[in-house]
Amino acid sequence: MEKLTKAWKIVKWLDDARWSRGASSSLIPGPVFASLDPSSQILTHWLCYITDQQRPWRDVWTLGGPIFAEVVKEYRNTTNLDDVLDLLRAFTVSHKAGSVDTLRSKQQTIQGGTITFTPRFGMHLLSIAGTFYTLVSFGNNIVSYLSDNGLFIFRSSPALEHDSPTVRTVFLLYLLSYADVRKGFTSFHSQKKEISDEVMHRESRLRDLLRNESELEYAYLRWFRNRFYKRLWAGFRDYVKPGSYHEAIFVCALGEIKANSILRLLQEDRKQVLCALELPGDTWNLAFNQKLFDGRINHPSELRAYYNRLGAAGHLSEEFYPEQFDMSFDFAPRMCDRGEENFCPFKGSSKLKEYCLGNAGRGRLCPIVRILCGYESDCLPSECPILAGSVEDICSGCALVVS
Repeated sequence: MEKLTKAWKIVKWLDDARWSRGASSSLIPGPVFASLDPSSQILTHWLCYITDQQRPWRDVWTLGGPIFAEVVKEYRNTTNLDDVLDLLRAFTVSHKAGSVDTLRSKQQTIQGGTITFTPRFGMHLLSIAGTFYTLVSFGNNIVSYLSDNGLFIFRSSPALEHDSPTVRTVFLLYLLSYADVRKGFTSFHSQKKEISDEVMHRESRLRDLLRNESELEYAYLRWFRNRFYKRLWAGFRDYVKPGSYHEAIFVCALGEIKANSILRLLQEDRKQVLCALELPGDTWNLAFNQKLFDGRINHPSELRAYYNRLGAAGHLSEEFYPEQFDMSFDFAPRMCDRGEENFCPFKGSSKLKEYCLGNAGRGRLCPIVRILCGYESDCLPSECPILAGSVEDICSGCALVVS
């Protein structure tokens, strides 16, 4: 697919900008998160992604994040399911029947007011409680959970052409927080027994699965075909993407528990780890791909299929991989949704070069990536496709036309 090959150069450039200067700090503010040990910071971040569904992302991280940090700080002392549910009740306020509990900070404020955050769905409450209870068997440590299941991570199935330790790690995280969550409960208070029973049964099924090699492999094979879960891949991506704040924290957490096999994977085979990442599949990702590729890419699985095909034919640089298209999360609302095709790097008529600082920009911030995606990134003239005149005329356009 010629358009995809041409687009990827610009996509990579914008993705590199995304994970440079602007991605080097945590998305979770507040002193409690900053005080947590590395594995607890990873768990806090993971809980945020569980609730990052049909909610403004700033609310999830700015409001939910600091509260989850407090919960995780106290969670390290829990030893059983009753402890877990008591902890969650202590940090939530119940409402009328049918309304999801609101999380409430005990010690932090924002703009002088107590921080509160309400998950969008009751299933999020079950995912959170299930995650906490499962991890009790692994020292309340999400990184230990992965390391202790290392034999599964580094196994390989002859039935899968594109099996990898990366995908297997993501499957373990799926089992931890998303598998078997088929119904939601709205309150840790009024539905205490129902939640307790469901979480206990879920943990028992998962424990049995992790102990049964053949059943675990079978579950993995079934999941592999439909592995494209937005929050799942977005969360894990933050742990392995160079430039991400949480990548450095993840490495520290692995080092603390001497998870040497996973550390070696990241240190010696990082390129393959990144190539195995799936595009999270946000609404903006899909709108961008549909516009740019004339509706031929409507799902992350289709982008993966094109990537595999082009790579096998030798038509793609080894520096390209599907997850890089997640830059469209920032690009599409600023450009496509506003009809800004005059400034689009995928349109030959783009006016972007008029804003380019050229070689004079060295040592300064790049205004182009700021316009396109809102990123703060250093100007690197030698790597700039705009300066090099590499703007491609491949998009069908997004101008708002009244007739």
